Amino acid sequence: MNFKPIDEMSLRQLFSTDFGKENLRMSYIGPVLDQMGKIDPSPDALVLDMRKNPYQVKRCEFKFSPRSKDDFSHNGQFDIGVIWSIQSPLTKEQLQKELFEQNGCYELIVLNEISSFHGLPDYNLTNINRSFSLESVKDMILKVKTGLPSTYVLYISSKIYPKRFDSDKMIELLLKKFPSVHQMKPQGRGNLVSSYIQTSPPLLKKMYGKSYEWNSDFDSVTSNSLLSEIITVNFRGELPTEDDIKFVIDSGY
Repeated sequence: MNFKPIDEMSLRQLFSTDFGKENLRMSYIGPVLDQMGKIDPSPDALVLDMRKNPYQVKRCEFKFSPRSKDDFSHNGQFDIGVIWSIQSPLTKEQLQKELFEQNGCYELIVLNEISSFHGLPDYNLTNINRSFSLESVKDMILKVKTGLPSTYVLYISSKIYPKRFDSDKMIELLLKKFPSVHQMKPQGRGNLVSSYIQTSPPLLKKMYGKSYEWNSDFDSVTSNSLLSEIITVNFRGELPTEDDIKFVIDSGY
């Protein structure tokens, strides 16, 4: 289970997780080495940028929430800056320009501006304790043969809770998103929703007619974060858009 970082150390750890790797298409290699092959204390690390072929090794500096370019003044030359957020009134554009001039940094990645990272639960005792009850659920989700489309259903239902979704609209959305759903028989398409009513414990509840909602026995915020990780890391899929989510909400609720 991943959480929003609270300092530079937890920021680095988040970057190094499978969740970070799949969402950023970068992975941690190790400390920076100088021309003699000895460890250079600054910048922080060498990372592998896998966004384009061929992959490239780049120098990276991590900062949790910088206030100005001065926070990077002793970090030498680096290619990429990875930060959680920027303190006002400093802007990303201003900091990017100043870091290029000062450190040769040509890319600044602000994780809190990326939806998959922004949606992570806060790191606190309540969410930590809630997350443990979800780990056993992850295996159950991955065992359901309908895979990514049905996980999509769970993600949306936990995202909109306490609102409910219309199952007909949900199936219509899945037909648009996944070619595999077109190949299913109508009954099989219905299982994309009903599968998680029959599991033990159930993750969805049928309310009335075609209306369904997330099972409130599981915290919707931490659950949504876990489902985001399953979709992007385990299935290497993309999260639903805001328009996708609005489309399936039960308007009669």
